[in-house]
Amino acid sequence: MKKLLIFFFIFNCFCAFSQKDSLKVNKKDSARVKRKNIVINDSIKFKNNNVLIGEIKTLINGVLTMKTPYSDKDFKIEYKEVKEIYLDQIFLINLVNGSHYLGKVKTVSEGKVEVISQEMTFETKIENIIQLKASGNNFFSRFTGEIDLAFNLTKANNFSQFTLSGKLRYVGELWNFSTAYSSLLSNQDNVDEIKRVEWSIDATRFLFTEYFGITQISFLSNTEQALEGRTTVLLGVGKDMIRSPRLYLRTSLGVNYNVETYLDESLNKNSAEANISTEYNMYEFGDFRLITNLSLYPSLSESKRFRTDYSIDLKYDLPLDFYVKFDFTLNYDNQPAVEGNDFDYIFNSGVGWELK
Repeated sequence: MKKLLIFFFIFNCFCAFSQKDSLKVNKKDSARVKRKNIVINDSIKFKNNNVLIGEIKTLINGVLTMKTPYSDKDFKIEYKEVKEIYLDQIFLINLVNGSHYLGKVKTVSEGKVEVISQEMTFETKIENIIQLKASGNNFFSRFTGEIDLAFNLTKANNFSQFTLSGKLRYVGELWNFSTAYSSLLSNQDNVDEIKRVEWSIDATRFLFTEYFGITQISFLSNTEQALEGRTTVLLGVGKDMIRSPRLYLRTSLGVNYNVETYLDESLNKNSAEANISTEYNMYEFGDFRLITNLSLYPSLSESKRFRTDYSIDLKYDLPLDFYVKFDFTLNYDNQPAVEGNDFDYIFNSGVGWELK
């Protein structure tokens, strides 16, 4: 419970700090967005020359979400089918080159849009816009999240397993924050209880073009590796190696400091290690999405110790913001506390609902 309270305290501090992330918005625009009875006239024109008018909410992973007054459900539109776009609201705008702006967008010629921000106005190709998030002065509109629950029960050996996972993300012009939590509890006859809990808080600060700074606080508890708790603090820098409207590949390099406690207290230790990570995300492939992460941790303070974390998430979208999901996580330590427990892994599958 104490660790959980510390977790929420740190995240709340991040959120409070991130409120300073917004640039100043023209008062007239801000007032228009905030009025209760405002009629928002965002509009798009398709390649077949059809026009849709309403309120654009987001452009994420190649899908434009738009609300209209004549439909009780939001439209999900493939952005690649849009040839003109006009934004009446203030948006957080992410471009393919890694730059970020707070402002508006309007089409000025075929295939060209004008980005109007507080600092500058410039033209770019419409396909260079890879993410939009309606902003204005509404802090809470910048959050997205999801939660997954699963329960398995088998009569044989009285087997039962419960898993819970969730994510919450904040997207700002210069700062991004995210927090993630996952837990697994498994019981069956004649076998020790298996328990695994993992959470993390991440902050990313965009520096210039494709470069960014990162910091992370994470925790892992895992009975399979006799690990009561590993708290890790990470500082590092990263670069977007590939970024397109359909996918991105990023790498990072940093330093970890670990505080490890084990079921056998004589094994407790503190250590430092390098962190070499890569992330690959495919998001513009219809309803299918894939994200995979690989992190390598060569020790800086323990002779010949080496750890690896790997994860992969596959997701397929269903109607009404539901989805099916498959994920796999692997942890490896060549100097585990319990001999023979070098590896631990989790495979999950299930149905979830996404907050958008």
